[in-house]
Amino acid sequence: MSNTPDTHSRPAAAPVLTTLDNGVRVVTIPMPHLRSASVAVFVRTGSRNESAKLNGISHFLEHMAFKGTATRDVQAINLDAERIGADMNAYTSKDTTVYYLNGLGRDATRMLEMLADVVLHSTFPEAEIEREREVLLQELIEYEEDPQSVVSQLLDVAAYGKQPLARPIIGTKRHIERITRADLVDYVRRHYAGANVVVAAGGAVDAAQVEQAAERLFGALPRGEENRGEAAEHLGGLQSRRRAGISQVYSSIGLPLPTLKQGHQAGALAATLFGGGMSAPLVDEVRERRGLAYHVASEAELSDVHGLLVIDAITQPDKLLEYMRTVGALLKQQAEGIAPQHLERARNQLLVQAVHKQERPFSAIEAAAEQLFVHGRLIAAQETVAQIEAVTAEDVRAVFEAVLKASPAVGLASRGAVGEVLQALESALA
Repeated sequence: MSNTPDTHSRPAAAPVLTTLDNGVRVVTIPMPHLRSASVAVFVRTGSRNESAKLNGISHFLEHMAFKGTATRDVQAINLDAERIGADMNAYTSKDTTVYYLNGLGRDATRMLEMLADVVLHSTFPEAEIEREREVLLQELIEYEEDPQSVVSQLLDVAAYGKQPLARPIIGTKRHIERITRADLVDYVRRHYAGANVVVAAGGAVDAAQVEQAAERLFGALPRGEENRGEAAEHLGGLQSRRRAGISQVYSSIGLPLPTLKQGHQAGALAATLFGGGMSAPLVDEVRERRGLAYHVASEAELSDVHGLLVIDAITQPDKLLEYMRTVGALLKQQAEGIAPQHLERARNQLLVQAVHKQERPFSAIEAAAEQLFVHGRLIAAQETVAQIEAVTAEDVRAVFEAVLKASPAVGLASRGAVGEVLQALESALA
């Protein structure tokens, strides 16, 4: 299952936050100018919370939640949502599992009832487990046949080794084949607890009605223990895989950034400045001036326990070493000084992204849930804007200077040997 963005475009009213006696947090973001609404249940558990033996169980559970409850089978679950025109979906990340419905505001309470049923009352029928196991194995094949997905996983291993953060969200074939119903039931008992749940609604919704429905539906959930991720240690190194049938090299470079708890805005701005647009230094030099790659970009991958400047590219085998040297040289340039026009561009790009999040129901509640999980509070839009505007050129330059001191992590997929790739990059960074 996958997350699909919404497209509404006006600001929200002030969020309303309530905490139930069992620790469940309820967030409502009214947008009176809309007729639509997004309703979601965020559970603070993902692949980083799994044991090595049960890697992939969060994602397996996300699929199984829709396969039958105490009162509805899988067909009734699907039909009930579609009868009111709602889009029902879910996704799993390294730290969160999300169940959501997008529909009309008038149906917000009904949508929340549907979500509570699948999140809290799934029965995990044995026959459905075996059917869904086959579906997940097919999804795994699709994932393993996509070079970009493979490289992303290789980068995680290069950066974090055997730490929980490096575990694949989908798991492996061996993991998918051996997860049992008892495993699913036990995982829900341990992780689906009030301390790990945020119930949220945004759009044409009434805060009092949402709060009342959340109390009725989630008030009996045990408080449990709050899930906290382990701080990740950046290791660095090269992980590569030969892929028959591809003619290009898929490359992903990772360098450490501050986490969401460590004043992350300078790192986010640095990533956007470096490769967040066609005029960014990385894209302009690698693609426009040198023709080393068709696709190249950088972004900040951030959580409460890790930060990573991720630089992705697809290039030709004979251009790979020159590409690595060019990336290293460009990073060194930024550590020497930040061009004012690029600082302005990156700052405004982040401001626009922040505004867009607040103007779209699902994006707004998704951001609110992350703030509660990471910071334990909601962060007002004006505070985010102030944080972005407060970042100076020296702050960004210092991020690049710190990056140069780290050991780069590199994931590569190609049809042949990758040669002295890591050495070329390290030499350019030195």
